[in-house]
Amino acid sequence: MTPKTTLLTIFSILALTGWLTDALELLTPMPFYLQLSSAILALCTIGYYALKTLRERIFSMDTLATIAIIASIVSGQYLPATVVAFMLIGGELLEDYAQKRTSKAIHKLVEDKPQTATVLRNGVETQIKPEEVQIGETVLVKPGAKIPVDGIIQKGHASINQAPITGESVPIEKAQGATVYSGTTLQQGAIYIEATAVGKKSTYGQIITLVQEAQDKKAPIERTADKYAKYFTPTILIIGLIVFAITQDMLRTAAVFIIACPCALILSTPAAVVASIGKAAKKGILIRNGEALEKISRVDTVVLDKTGTLTKGNLEVTGIKSFSAYTPNKILQLAAIAEKCSEHPFAKAILKKAQQEKLTIPDPECFEHYPGLGVRSDNGSATVTCGNLSFLQKFMIQMASDVHDYVNIQEKCAVVLVAKGETLIGAISLADQLRDNIKDTVTAVKETGVKQVLMLTGDNKNVAQAVAEASKIDQVAFDMMPADKAQKIRQLKNKGFTVAMVGDGVNDAPALAEADIGVAMGLSGTEVAIETAGVVLVLDDLTRLPQLLKIGKQTLTVIKQNIVFALVINIIGIALSSQGMISPMAASIIHESNALIVMLNSLRLLR
Repeated sequence: MTPKTTLLTIFSILALTGWLTDALELLTPMPFYLQLSSAILALCTIGYYALKTLRERIFSMDTLATIAIIASIVSGQYLPATVVAFMLIGGELLEDYAQKRTSKAIHKLVEDKPQTATVLRNGVETQIKPEEVQIGETVLVKPGAKIPVDGIIQKGHASINQAPITGESVPIEKAQGATVYSGTTLQQGAIYIEATAVGKKSTYGQIITLVQEAQDKKAPIERTADKYAKYFTPTILIIGLIVFAITQDMLRTAAVFIIACPCALILSTPAAVVASIGKAAKKGILIRNGEALEKISRVDTVVLDKTGTLTKGNLEVTGIKSFSAYTPNKILQLAAIAEKCSEHPFAKAILKKAQQEKLTIPDPECFEHYPGLGVRSDNGSATVTCGNLSFLQKFMIQMASDVHDYVNIQEKCAVVLVAKGETLIGAISLADQLRDNIKDTVTAVKETGVKQVLMLTGDNKNVAQAVAEASKIDQVAFDMMPADKAQKIRQLKNKGFTVAMVGDGVNDAPALAEADIGVAMGLSGTEVAIETAGVVLVLDDLTRLPQLLKIGKQTLTVIKQNIVFALVINIIGIALSSQGMISPMAASIIHESNALIVMLNSLRLLR
């Protein structure tokens, strides 16, 4: 149990016990001492935090609360003193909890990093920690394993899923001389790589560092109520001293301070925040804390990742081209039979399409897989070959002259060529599809008052520009590594924009942490992205984004209404109290009623 929790528990028990014994008229001397002890403990607790801020010449809510607690004790109103302290410390405990939640992102990144590396030392395979690999050593990576270091392939072919790092939706086929990154996954094939960067200097290590630095340097948002408290607190203090100097009446002075008790001001933000977080949750939007909600209300720039955010994150068959007498469905069927034993994402997409078309897909009689190139299988009558252009040329497959032109114009898609025997019969195009209603969603985001919508992706120029054009996005940046995304967010913030970043992958984590507010996709999003972000779209429904922005702006409006109302009532009450027209008891009732009205106004957000 933390010191704050302990204090909150102790003076709450004292105050509650004192109130109950008083209400039941039991142990006559006991209620007084219990309530007084609770009030004094509240004064010591809040007063300590007030002194810390005063040393920095800042008048915060703690300062105003301390004055109210002192006035309550002097006038014999002990319960209000405890209530004020309870509200403040309770809110701080919630903030502390939120801070611990955000730090989980770092721990999750560390847990997800490659844990071992297989190095060849004196011709022997040795298992060591990735950070113990020496630059220049040879590392063996087998199918299904994460690449533990950055390096260059010395030997072998492989299909590598680089989505966690670059965001590319299509696995990349790599061979000797190609660069590979730590944290990516080798899906098929085995490779020997020469280590060029390890530990913190590797790509995955840099992501961890970027997230840590972004979270450490992010300044906490100033609570809206504290902005008013900076001016309201010294004003109340001066008014109270003037009233006492003129009237020499301690009760009248106490009434001034009690009616100025900041219960309503304290509740102005959390009451609205709690209502809005509840409303958002019903819409499938999880907002981590009030700080995130206040930041959302100020967003004027939205940055979107591509793969898994604007797109579905899964390959789909988008077209089948016949270069023979075979129908598209027959080409699809032959390709599905050939790819049935493969675990490659291309194979999965082809099989899914064949199942949707209700095609019969028997097991192949034999199956050969060529990592990074393609597959060959026998289905009884002939050998079927599926793969890229160079793979089919290796087996002297005959193809028409227009095949090369067709492959070249499919820059926005991956193409699997299908041959039966020694003749090319067709081609299957695959791509990651846009989510539904993306164009309308981007338009709706701008209608909330957002000035610009950008897309950042690690994918290539042609794919990025095609997605941006189809989504009606203002600006697009492509071929971006995780550090590049975070740097772009930093540049936007330096220009004075309040930035919301929406992403789903490990590669988005530094940008999510760097942004004023990070928004993660809940279903497709990695745990790292979800833990780093301040908001989670539970159902991966991007149409919830404009709703989130509207909720943020509505919340800020209600918070300002609450504060204005609280201040107006306080000002009127102070004026009447200073004239002796309101007693300390009446002042206590008024300021509690003020808090109730603030609560009721906040509940409107639930509609």
